[in-house]
Amino acid sequence: MLNKIGLSKPDGYYSGQRKDLIDLVPSGYRTVLDVGCGEGNNTPYLRQKGATYVAGIEITPENAAIARTQMDEVWCGSVEAELPFQVGQFDLIICADVLEHLVDPWAALRKLRRLLSSSGYVLASIPNIRYLPVLFELLVKGRFRYVPAGVLDRTHLRFFTRLEILNLFEVAGFEIVRWSRNRKGRKLGPLNSVTLGLFNDFITLQYYVLARPRPDNKQNVGRGGLGLQNA
Repeated sequence: MLNKIGLSKPDGYYSGQRKDLIDLVPSGYRTVLDVGCGEGNNTPYLRQKGATYVAGIEITPENAAIARTQMDEVWCGSVEAELPFQVGQFDLIICADVLEHLVDPWAALRKLRRLLSSSGYVLASIPNIRYLPVLFELLVKGRFRYVPAGVLDRTHLRFFTRLEILNLFEVAGFEIVRWSRNRKGRKLGPLNSVTLGLFNDFITLQYYVLARPRPDNKQNVGRGGLGLQNA
């Protein structure tokens, strides 16, 4: 995971595997770019799902060195810098808890859009600032306390609600294929059901988004992709 400020992180922060996110994409992709790949531990699962070439971007040299032991290519640097990859090179680009770390995630997504194949997709997870524990701390206790990891991670530069996440992709020239929630807060489950989902946003820790370039904005070339339909 990207760590632009270089603050210490909990054990395992860079070594996790995001099966929960990857499973949202049907098999069919061959070339993958994992942005903020950490130690590259998504790679075995991506290969199991059919990927034949997996590249990564990782800003921390120590993590990039580990990632190179299992990925085909790892570029050590920021996704906001000039990238060494070709236009239309990837069927799938993964941004797992990355965009909130960037100075300009809108520009970063536009840049990544050009790297997608003609029917490629970007898959992202983004924390939800409307998560109830965060709002409770702010509105009731007057605290906006940063922590080593989580919604208020000390290295987060941007904060998003569900609507702003959808707007982020729209502004960057994407259309949403599907999105889903990583829900927390079982105690509010019955209340959420009775109120017809009124509390959905408040019990969502993060959102998952699968998006593809809008036809009127597609500036990429290449072949392949996932062949998904709108869901």
